[in-house]
Amino acid sequence: MLIAVLAAPAAAGSDERYSYITVENVTVRLLEEDAVVTINYQIDSGIGLLVLLLGKSDLRQKVLDVLNFEGARVQTVDLEHAVVHVKNASNDYGRGSYWFPEHRFGVVVPSLTIVTPHDTKHYEKVNEITGGLGYFSTN
Repeated sequence: MLIAVLAAPAAAGSDERYSYITVENVTVRLLEEDAVVTINYQIDSGIGLLVLLLGKSDLRQKVLDVLNFEGARVQTVDLEHAVVHVKNASNDYGRGSYWFPEHRFGVVVPSLTIVTPHDTKHYEKVNEITGGLGYFSTN
């Protein structure tokens, strides 16, 4: 029964919610073709103890499902936030120019910040980055 609680997605709830996780904000730091994504969230009361007792593998997978980046790897995860590395998140067009393509998250992100070497963009209540985003490296 405990595993069913961890594995079952939420039947009802807000758009920011996926299973027992409610997303608060996401920051995407674009570093040349890679990205470091930090997600802050809340876990349903009572579930935190189960995660600590049963391990964080289900929580890791849910974080990856929410962020929805192909080839992403969780660097750290705890009961309030996770840091994820995304290799080749952006296309390298040479001479220090990059393109972060259109992306869809698994939930509505209440507060999304995208940080490039020369700019910071902020979005509210989005579930996708439409059209993509171009940027230049510092080199």
